[in-house]
Amino acid sequence: MTQTYNTYNWHPAISEWMQMVEQDDVVSCKEQKQLMTYIRQRLKADNVVIKNDVLDTAIATAERYFYTLYPFQRFIYAFVFAVFEIDEDGDEQLMFNDYFIYAGRGFGKNGILSCMIFECTTANHGIDQYNIDIIATSEDQAKTSFEDIHNMLENNKKQMKNVYQWNLEYIKHRRNGSTIKYKTSNARTKDGGRPGAVAFDEEHAYEDYQNYTVHTSGLGKKRHPRRFHLTTDGYVRGSVLDDRKILAQAVLNGEKPNSRMLPFICKLDNDEEVNDPKNWPKANPMILYYKPLRTEIHQHWEEAQASSEVMVEFMTKRMNRPSQDPTTVAVKWGDIEATNQPFPELEKATCVGAIDFADVRDFCAVGLMFKKDGKYYFKHHTFICAESMKITKFKFPIHEAVEKGLATIIQDNYIDESYPLQWFMEQAKDYRIINIATDSFRFKSLKNEFEEAGAPLVQVRSGPYSHNRLSSMVDKLFASHSIVFGDDMMMRWYCNNVAVKFDNRGEKTYIKIEPKTRKTDGFFALLHALMLDEELPESREFKLFDAYTY
Repeated sequence: MTQTYNTYNWHPAISEWMQMVEQDDVVSCKEQKQLMTYIRQRLKADNVVIKNDVLDTAIATAERYFYTLYPFQRFIYAFVFAVFEIDEDGDEQLMFNDYFIYAGRGFGKNGILSCMIFECTTANHGIDQYNIDIIATSEDQAKTSFEDIHNMLENNKKQMKNVYQWNLEYIKHRRNGSTIKYKTSNARTKDGGRPGAVAFDEEHAYEDYQNYTVHTSGLGKKRHPRRFHLTTDGYVRGSVLDDRKILAQAVLNGEKPNSRMLPFICKLDNDEEVNDPKNWPKANPMILYYKPLRTEIHQHWEEAQASSEVMVEFMTKRMNRPSQDPTTVAVKWGDIEATNQPFPELEKATCVGAIDFADVRDFCAVGLMFKKDGKYYFKHHTFICAESMKITKFKFPIHEAVEKGLATIIQDNYIDESYPLQWFMEQAKDYRIINIATDSFRFKSLKNEFEEAGAPLVQVRSGPYSHNRLSSMVDKLFASHSIVFGDDMMMRWYCNNVAVKFDNRGEKTYIKIEPKTRKTDGFFALLHALMLDEELPESREFKLFDAYTY
């Protein structure tokens, strides 16, 4: 039954979209409905101020120089420019200053970003030297909204030449000095500056926070700082976008009632909804208003049904339902996330070890595997040659893994065999290691070191033979959530980088999804350990009984 609300007393830009969602005049996702409940609560506060005249002028500027705004766009506009709270000192603060706009491809993210960025430079906005940086991982993407504004100025040169100066590098308001620039996300060459606002275009491409923090570090030096995050979903898991989605959900759930984030989320509620095109506006309300987009998405859907690869893109980019091709990915991301379970008490428990160490100038992954109560626990560590980091920019926050104790960077041009040995010797103080597995690539060079130290080492087969032997076990362990890494971001990364290749006989081989910047060493160390499964007994707790003498 539709819930009815009687009050829509705010500016029409707020009330119209809110009423459409709440009264089911448009099909919308769970998060849109949650947003309206959240917004309604925030707007009830006595310290809220809505500047109707500022909003009217901002919308009029957008529609005069860019395009007519649709109800959902006007709703966003209201909270970017016109809704304030009076703080305890009597000062106006933006109710929201962190705008997370997450919607399917074709939503018009760059279009509305262009309008909003331009508005931030105007007299109506009213803040001098309010500079805006547009950030993306590629120059072409970073330039998209900048070029929209540049082209608008060129098309209105007679009116604009006395108000703005512009070239292909910056756009500047002549009187108030507010400037728009675009930048690529290269943390090594950019500093935070003094921006009033920072816009991150297609944030799904960010592998870590290094580039994000360097561009936001200068915020707060100008009044009413803003962050814009506009993105579809993508293929990077466990990083910036996934974290932002978790934070957004916490806001919508009411867990952060005073948050400055506006989470405007558009997505399907479940994968099955894709089969009915009537649900598609949940992921992209622009479908309701723009016929060429509807036509294009229907054509994309037809192509997706004939290709699993295109279907992955359609679900991930069009419907904001992150997807992987089940015929090529080794482990689904949801099953990888499920490895983040706590370890039980394992002190003095029996375990087997494993080493994956193909190249002394690259990565060396080591680990211990335990069995307890029907689950497999894998404790991992990685040694990384510093030289390899100079040669390759790995798509993973390695320094964060080091800080968490998951990795060690070896400041040399190779990894000596003594490093994995010493790790196992240290672990042997706490656990009973009955055997250690490695493959033929490094067995001979490791053997002497381990024998001299009295440490066990056995060579196990790798490649198609072992992969076929273990594939059913691997599938079952991950699907049943019976493999546990603890909170190990590096093992999650390793597993997410593995694909399955089938030969003409249908036999499986595990391979890297991308050979240079995505590593798999920890996953293959796990496979080596599983080859010793028959040697590994289940760890049990021993109950000590009181002794009596008669």
